[in-house]
Amino acid sequence: MNKIVLFLLLLLISCQQKPEHSLLNSEKLVEKLQLTSDSLDKDPEIDKLAFWIGKLKQKDFSKSTSSLAFIHYNLAKGLAKTDIDSAKKHINIALTLIEKEKEFNDLKFTIYNGAGLLSELDGKFYQSVYYFNKSAAIIMNDDSLQSKPLAKVICLLNAAQDNNKISQYPKSVEQNQLALRILKKLPDANYKYNFRAYSQLFTACEESKVYKADSLLFYLQKLKHIALETNDPMQIRFANEHTAHYYTLSDRYKDAIHYYDFVKQYDAEILLADPEKPVAVKNLYTTLSNLIDLNVLTKQFAQAEDLIKQADKIEEQHFHILSFYELCLNKQAKMHYYFAKGDSTKAQNLANQVLELKDTILKNSGIQATEEMATIYQLQAKDRSIYGLNRTIDHATDRLERNKLLLFIVGLLALLAISWVFLLYFFQRQKRQKQEKEKILLQQQLLRTQMEPHFIFNTLSALQSFIRFDEKEKSIKYLSQFSRLLRSSLELSRKNYVSLDQEIEALENYLSLQQMRFEYTFTYEILLADMDTSAVLIPPMLIQPFVENAIIHGIGNHSDKGNIVLEIELEKDQLLVKITDNGKGYQNTSNTEAEHQSLSGTIAKERLDILARENKIKTSIEISSSENGTVILLTLPVKNKRY
Repeated sequence: MNKIVLFLLLLLISCQQKPEHSLLNSEKLVEKLQLTSDSLDKDPEIDKLAFWIGKLKQKDFSKSTSSLAFIHYNLAKGLAKTDIDSAKKHINIALTLIEKEKEFNDLKFTIYNGAGLLSELDGKFYQSVYYFNKSAAIIMNDDSLQSKPLAKVICLLNAAQDNNKISQYPKSVEQNQLALRILKKLPDANYKYNFRAYSQLFTACEESKVYKADSLLFYLQKLKHIALETNDPMQIRFANEHTAHYYTLSDRYKDAIHYYDFVKQYDAEILLADPEKPVAVKNLYTTLSNLIDLNVLTKQFAQAEDLIKQADKIEEQHFHILSFYELCLNKQAKMHYYFAKGDSTKAQNLANQVLELKDTILKNSGIQATEEMATIYQLQAKDRSIYGLNRTIDHATDRLERNKLLLFIVGLLALLAISWVFLLYFFQRQKRQKQEKEKILLQQQLLRTQMEPHFIFNTLSALQSFIRFDEKEKSIKYLSQFSRLLRSSLELSRKNYVSLDQEIEALENYLSLQQMRFEYTFTYEILLADMDTSAVLIPPMLIQPFVENAIIHGIGNHSDKGNIVLEIELEKDQLLVKITDNGKGYQNTSNTEAEHQSLSGTIAKERLDILARENKIKTSIEISSSENGTVILLTLPVKNKRY
């Protein structure tokens, strides 16, 4: 016992001496390097790469992890535009080094922001979001951060812009508002950054559909005021575009067209000045698509037709520049035009193209997210492994240099090494479990992206038949209801769990559409046990494929009135769903129908298997079919909503 006490005292003394001195020395070295970097930025004649390579070889900095991280960051910064691969190598070294440090938040903020910019330059969108948010989190959680205010603002605006793209609107709003608070304290009027912040706030407010119209108007007035102050053509262009969006949301389409015409004129001038500039091509093409839609809504078909010709010309000349999203937006606008003109053949053809493009966008987005997140997980695992190994070596080296009690210290280090091994084993196991869970969540998202195109295709087939037989009123009514169902379906599919009442509302909307499709040749009932449906959370889009099968076999094989009954009951942490139809069973189905049933059943079963592993509960699909009908019993996992 006395030996243990002596050991602890020696350990306490040794830990209180060198770390404080080492930290102070590292802080001075980093401060010295920062001053040097600032002076280099003022002298364009100096070869910065050669300078920082020289610093890397100096012994003064080789023993300071934070100093080495700073040097590697500046090497990455210098190589970013000329040698992206070398820049990535140096930024990864800087990240590995700085993540060992508990202090140096200013340097961490700078390196994370640099990693975000480099990932963006390399086309790694989700990695850039990850690093920008890490950098922004330091700003938001550390009031003592000494970094330059404008550097903080730029980082926050970058993070907010990317969060808008992935629909993280509350986080985007918080980051933009913090950027505005920092800008307000600065002596100079930074119109450029103020304009960007209010523009991103307008977008977040518009896209989230949570904020009131008063908020949109407030941000719009701020944008107009700044554009008037600066008289900057680009700011005037975006202020006009936001104004057009505002009037579109307010159903004032002619006013929206008026402002979009200004935007179109500006975009056309920019493209004329540089015909191969990608941003100019994309902006004008998107503006034309928006104008086509607005002219259709106001029944100005001649103008819409002229705009379609202009957009087609851009598409023909610059197809390689345009993204799937921009092509989808344009084809959707043309679909509305031909539908309004009564050309159902062209409208249907464009609707099919829009569906294919949306399917491609969903698949590409899912694949990109999976690949990039896998890379992030690998980097984190590598960082932790290197961190643990370096700490063990540092402890051994420091104690051997400072302490004369070599035998005692060797035994102590052996004991510490064993403890580290156990800790590393524990952390690695925890990390693997976390990665497995995240992998399961990604698999669920990918499976849902498989179900959505299948669901949309089946629903559009009904619309196709209405258009073919020139039933315009039914087509318009069906299309309107289908658009609401599609929006609901897309919103639900983004979530891992949704409330039961949302799922039931989507099912009722779907069944109503199918009744229209089959000319009300069947009825349906949804029977709920006594429960609070808003408090029960279930995985989305799992019941609908089986309801669809019930319609196919309950109605398609039944000459009289068909009937479908859904019985839903909550039992502990499971939801029991019984779907009954009065058809003639699966044994009479055609090959096409069997393949349809197999596809939806396989996807649903795969999702249920993943959910079962994630929640560690039993899920099941039981199907019994006879000449009198089919009964499907589903056992789904549930969660209770937390307020």
